[in-house]
Amino acid sequence: MAPKGRGLGGRAPIPKPKPKPKPKPKPKKEHQVVSSYKNALKKGQKTNSHKVTHATKFKNNISTSGKSYSSADLYRNNKLEIRR
Repeated sequence: MAPKGRGLGGRAPIPKPKPKPKPKPKPKKEHQVVSSYKNALKKGQKTNSHKVTHATKFKNNISTSGKSYSSADLYRNNKLEIRR
């Protein structure tokens, strides 16, 4: 007689695979950063991560690469020339 609870032929049952975890939703903070960036863009204002650069005879432009959702100003002769 086979031992109780062992199934067929005394073998242990095969365990079921664990379900994969659901992907996590995007954090709310990122959503807030994006929405505040879009509002600043519409109004032409500075963002929370803003950089100011003053033009010199050696540096006349703003870097096109930078932190995501940021802005930068280029001042020439104390006047705002470019906002990126």
